[in-house]
Amino acid sequence: MVITPGTLAYLDVLRRDIDAGKLTNETAAADLAKPSISRGLRAVAGAMGLKGPRSLPPFFAAATGTRDGLPVTVLSRLAETTGMNALIDDMAEATGIPLALGLAQLLNGTGGRPGVHPPETVIEPERFFLDLSRHLPHTPDDHHPSNCVITDVTPTR
Repeated sequence: MVITPGTLAYLDVLRRDIDAGKLTNETAAADLAKPSISRGLRAVAGAMGLKGPRSLPPFFAAATGTRDGLPVTVLSRLAETTGMNALIDDMAEATGIPLALGLAQLLNGTGGRPGVHPPETVIEPERFFLDLSRHLPHTPDDHHPSNCVITDVTPTR
């Protein structure tokens, strides 16, 4: 995920205050939920020197590997549909829904095998993205997960 310079600066202010003993983890969490004015002003000053994400989408994945024996780079991002920002702004939903969908595959035996494995080796991607498309805001439920996820595969040299 990509965060704004202001969010990064505020998190850095909290980190510095924790390191200085001015905040505990618990009080920092409370301050994150309801930002204080003084820390907010310190963050604004710190954010001025930070670069923003420019044209990067707010949520994306990038991977490199091989396809048919040739090196490739794969980039995926959520499509910009109505209501998508609301999902991205809700971290519980943005992380909880994909987790639940992957877990559902493991529980019903669609994906998985005994042992510890990275998600991409035990989750059926077509089913995952189809199920995900049903939970994304204002995406058509027409069995085309590509409506909610845009993926580009580029040969790497």
